[in-house]
Amino acid sequence: MLAEYKYKQKFEHVFQLFSCGLILINEKGTILEVNSHIEKIFQISRDELLTMNALQLFEIFLATDENKKVLLEELFQNGYAELFSEVRTSLGEYKYIHLIVSKQNDTNIYLTEIYDESEKMNMKRQLDHTESLSTLGQLAASIAHEIRNPITSLKGFTQLLLKTATEDSKRYLNVIDDEIQRMEEILTEFLQISKPVNTEYTYFEVQQLMTEVVNFMAPQALMQVIDIVVLLEISNGSKILGNRNLLKQVFINSIKNAIESMPDGGKIHINIKCVGNNSINIEIHDQGQGIAGKDLDKIFDPFFTTKNTGTGLGLSHVSKVIEAHGGTIEVSSTVGKGTTFTFILPLHMGS
Repeated sequence: MLAEYKYKQKFEHVFQLFSCGLILINEKGTILEVNSHIEKIFQISRDELLTMNALQLFEIFLATDENKKVLLEELFQNGYAELFSEVRTSLGEYKYIHLIVSKQNDTNIYLTEIYDESEKMNMKRQLDHTESLSTLGQLAASIAHEIRNPITSLKGFTQLLLKTATEDSKRYLNVIDDEIQRMEEILTEFLQISKPVNTEYTYFEVQQLMTEVVNFMAPQALMQVIDIVVLLEISNGSKILGNRNLLKQVFINSIKNAIESMPDGGKIHINIKCVGNNSINIEIHDQGQGIAGKDLDKIFDPFFTTKNTGTGLGLSHVSKVIEAHGGTIEVSSTVGKGTTFTFILPLHMGS
C-alpha cells in the first residue's frame, strides 16, 4: 500500500513537471486531470478546466471542422492522432499548438499532449518574410535602376522646354518637373533601403552623437515652435559599436518625423539612459497626432505610410539599420497625444 502511494506521488510529480501540457480524458470526454503547463498555454485555471469536457475545450481550437473530424476518426481507428492548429486563449491571445492524442494501453484513458510552438512558428514566419523581402529588394533595386535612366532623360527635356515655353505651358511643365522630382526622391530612398547595411563599425559615444543630432535639428524645430528637451541618464564612456553615420541618420529621421507630427508646435522629449550594463535606451517622445492602433504593426512595412506625401520607406530603413546593429525598436502611441519611439541598442562600456 505504501509502495503504491509513493508510486502515485512520483507519477503526479512527473505529470505536473512534464515539459509540455498534459490532459487526461476518459472515453466519455470528461477531463480527469491537467498539469500546470496547460494552465499557462490556454490561460485557463485548473479548476475551470476540470469543469469542462473535451468538446468544450476543442472549441477554442481554430482548425477547420474537417480537420477536427479527421482527428477524431484517426483517434478512434488507430488510437493515435495529431493536429496542428491555432488557438485563441481566454485572454484573447493567439497561439500555435501541436496536439497529440493517444489511447493508453488496456485503459479507457486518452492522454493529450499540448505543445506550444508559437515561438517556433513566429521565427519561421519572420525568416520567410526576411527571405522574401531580400529577394524582392534585389529585384526592385534592379527595376529602380532601369527606371532612373528614362526619368533623367525626361527631366532634361523638361528643363529644355521650360526655356522656350509660353507662360501657360510653363505651368504644366513645372507640374511635370515637380512630379519627376518626386519620383526621383522615391527611387533614391528605395535604392537606399535595398542596399546591404554598411558593416564597417567603430566604437563611439552615444552622448556626443545625440548632441550633434539635436544641434542639427534645432533650427528646424525652432521654426515649427518646437522645443527639444534632452534628459541624459548615462555616464561618460557609454559607447555603441556601429556605423556612426547610419545611426546618426536614423535619429535625425526620427526627430524629423516627430517635428512633422506636431504642426501646432510643442515639445519633443529625448531620454537617453543605460539599462544595466547591457543596453542603452534612446527614447524619443513627441506630442503629435499619434498613430492609430491598427497602424502600429504596419509602420515598419515598406511603402506603408499615413502621410499624404510620404514614401513609406523611411521607417523601413530605420528598422533595417537598428536590426543590423543588434538592436530593437519599441513603439507606443496615443492618437491626439503623441508617440514614443524607444531604440534599444547593445551598450559597450569603456571600449
